[in-house]
Amino acid sequence: MKKSFYLLLLIGCALNLVFTVSCCNKTKTYEELKSDEKKLINKIINEKNISVLSEYPGDGVFGENEFVQLSSGIYLHVADSGNGHRAVYGTTDILIRASGEYYFGDSTYSFTTFPNTFNPFEFRYGSAYTVVSNHASSYDAYYYFFSMGLESVLSYVGDSAIVKLLVPGYSEISNFPAGSSMQNGDGNAFVPVYYDKVKYLFY
Repeated sequence: MKKSFYLLLLIGCALNLVFTVSCCNKTKTYEELKSDEKKLINKIINEKNISVLSEYPGDGVFGENEFVQLSSGIYLHVADSGNGHRAVYGTTDILIRASGEYYFGDSTYSFTTFPNTFNPFEFRYGSAYTVVSNHASSYDAYYYFFSMGLESVLSYVGDSAIVKLLVPGYSEISNFPAGSSMQNGDGNAFVPVYYDKVKYLFY
């Protein structure tokens, strides 16, 4: 009787161990998540016929499908650098309207905030991380599409600028996530966002 009990106990422990190892193996590492997203990034680059430059153009002029990859990992294309007025850190209030697509696995979803029925993103230059944090669980447009990445390119462009961006979920700015809360919020995947148009207005 005791032998049967111990045998059943041993089998139960072995099954529990196998189940635990199996569950743990389903959780991807940071590097695996990053590798998966890099495949999606390459897919976007190929689909959009993007040419990645090794450095920012000396004259500031980009070809139609030319993007430069910034140190943060973000890809930037400047269509219009604006009217010459540059944002002042901690002072300039900014409105952003944006449109594009985000990629989750094999699915692609479009979005836009350009129609007047949608409010633009609003923030003060230098406060993007605080805005992202305040919307970390709100599941609104900020949660999905507002990020430090949108703010970061203001070191290159000014008021009324229009850019295109490809923001990876794994990208970072000063050790903080450069993407939106959605892009790295669930821990199961990084989600790249391709902005086909971002317009900045200062007020």
